[in-house]
Amino acid sequence: MKLGYDRIHIVGAGGSGMSAIAKVLVGMGHAVSGSDLRGDTTLSRLGDFGVEAYAGSRPDVAREADLVVASSAVPERDAELLAAAASGVPVWRRPRLLGAITSALPAIGATGTHGKTTTTALLITAVRGLGLDPSFIVGGDIANLATNGHYGSSNMLIVEADEAFRTFEHLNLTGLVVTNVEPEHLEHFGSEAEMRRSFVTVAAAVDGPVVACADDQGSADLARQTASVTYGRSPESDWTVTELTPLPGGSRFNLQRGGEAYEVVLNRPGSHIAVNAAGALALIGEMGMDVGLAAEALEGFTGVSRRWELRGTVAGVTLIDDYAHHPTEVAASLNTAREAHPGRVWAVFQPHLYTRTERFSDEFGEALAKADRAVVTDVYGSREAPIPGINGELVVAAVRSHGGSAEYVAHRVDLAPFLAERVEAGDLVVTMGAGDVTLVPTELARLLAGREL
Repeated sequence: MKLGYDRIHIVGAGGSGMSAIAKVLVGMGHAVSGSDLRGDTTLSRLGDFGVEAYAGSRPDVAREADLVVASSAVPERDAELLAAAASGVPVWRRPRLLGAITSALPAIGATGTHGKTTTTALLITAVRGLGLDPSFIVGGDIANLATNGHYGSSNMLIVEADEAFRTFEHLNLTGLVVTNVEPEHLEHFGSEAEMRRSFVTVAAAVDGPVVACADDQGSADLARQTASVTYGRSPESDWTVTELTPLPGGSRFNLQRGGEAYEVVLNRPGSHIAVNAAGALALIGEMGMDVGLAAEALEGFTGVSRRWELRGTVAGVTLIDDYAHHPTEVAASLNTAREAHPGRVWAVFQPHLYTRTERFSDEFGEALAKADRAVVTDVYGSREAPIPGINGELVVAAVRSHGGSAEYVAHRVDLAPFLAERVEAGDLVVTMGAGDVTLVPTELARLLAGREL
């Protein structure tokens, strides 16, 4: 099942979203090559899936392709994109390619400002528990499957429907979970009102069931506007989470729909994970599939990379890495820390994007004040130019204004040494952010190894 092009070259193939797509394209029968300026592990592993992947830029490869697709982060003046265009090779961006794939395969997915990666992974795990082999594209490696992308034998695709760059507007979906709708990625929408309209438009266009979380005001509003089914802890939900009980390393709850009730046991901590699981099961139920069997499969779900990922315990210090880069996500991560860990909690936060930090500095401070100790470094700017006066110190001041304890460490590379001198056995350290703060657990573990705390 091809898209009409034999040889497809991907620029930016090392990213989590594009690497997953590359794997699916190989399964569909395409000859796939991929490049990335960074030669990391994700890029090198693509060779195991049949992708001709390399670090750097080779315009000759782009010229010989039938189609070139670039991630949204690749600049227009990229050498490979320019070479393809000059040779008459069509050049697409990721949203258009995802639209083509979801037209070729019946697709369901999950969207929302937060939780969409984990909810998509839960949906994949649940559907596989029904004996199906769906294709999938998700923004992080699913631990129990050890990959972020797969071309399966069943005529079904499960996709993470990302709102960034308005990607989800290009998708053709037959089922959708909406976890929440909050202001985010406004640079792609122009205004909060336009962002909310876009979510509603996407949900209304789904050719099948939409389930939206009633616990979140934004998605509850969407449900009312689109006549969607609801799920959540709210007693007004159509699919209601009841008797949610924390367990060591996980939780148990009942999911009720009318007179039916299903017990769900998860081996991942956090009430927000339980609600995400309810959303995945609600969509499965609304599609007429076996919810009980799907719920049993979720006990085998062991998480997604960079989503409350245990990176080890060294010298009595537990190291967790989390992708949280929005205030709601930071708060959820620290709530999970409190549920799962009785000792002291350190929040190590790297703000992501200057515009986001400027808009949410106070909200970040309120969320980080949940930790016993917060450590904030400077902003990971990614694609943005610096904004004068917007830095980690702004967030530190906000934490203190909300009664929290916070320290400022300007340079990310100094975080591990700073922490190594201060953490104690029994502490839990959570690194949070969408940038290179993910390197800190490995660096800190190296410094703590063999040390008596």
